[in-house]
Amino acid sequence: MRKKSTYIILIVILLLFFLIVFYFFGLDSLKKENDHTTLIVGNRTIWTLENRKWKMVPVEYFNNYSWKKFRVFLNQEEKGDYDLWFDEDWYFFDNNKKSVLLDGDLLAYQSNHDVDVYPFEIEDIANLNLVYSYLDEKGISTNDFTSFYQIPFDFDNDSYTEMFYVLSNAFPVDFLPNEIFSLVFMEKNGIIYPIYTDISKSEVFNGCKPYFYSFLDIDMDKKSEFILSCSGYSVSSTTDMLYQFSNGQFQIIVSNQ
Repeated sequence: MRKKSTYIILIVILLLFFLIVFYFFGLDSLKKENDHTTLIVGNRTIWTLENRKWKMVPVEYFNNYSWKKFRVFLNQEEKGDYDLWFDEDWYFFDNNKKSVLLDGDLLAYQSNHDVDVYPFEIEDIANLNLVYSYLDEKGISTNDFTSFYQIPFDFDNDSYTEMFYVLSNAFPVDFLPNEIFSLVFMEKNGIIYPIYTDISKSEVFNGCKPYFYSFLDIDMDKKSEFILSCSGYSVSSTTDMLYQFSNGQFQIIVSNQ
């Protein structure tokens, strides 16, 4: 009888152990497996997440998302939930299907969970030694830029601000460089983490000027992702890239190219 009771106790303990493991690990994995998210970036990009895989939606299928409700942000400011309709650009409608005039850089999402979108500010670069040392490493010597700024942002939610840098001489107007370059990187504790690097011989209409479009937490893990966009000479050539930090480096999850 005592042996039988011991077996029952052991079985109960094992069941409790597996339930605890599932709660802390399996449940989260199951939730992520069922994540469904759609992101709209401006009038040029739609990405969807299903079964843990991000996919780009071709422009010819944008109309499939017309008359669907999205949480709308313009210039990083939340505007609310609106039905969207696409006709070369996105138009906004309230619950009564009345048109609402909204203007700004559009980020919209539809998801089975919340997505945090964070504001950010552009600043003049303070640590010039760091920046020019990085340029030297890339073999670049210049004081002529068309983009030259920093963005302070607590990317990994550790209560310490990381610094993001954008350097570029793309689209020069009053100077003629031998090379066109665009560099984006993050600095944390004196370590530089490259994000985007493009260096090429200066030619007519070449180059791409990068800029941060949005910082956001897509999967609610308290660690941010971000959208980096890069503009070419024509609007249609703008590239949008969704980044995450994984295995000690920044990686592109999905892009519109």
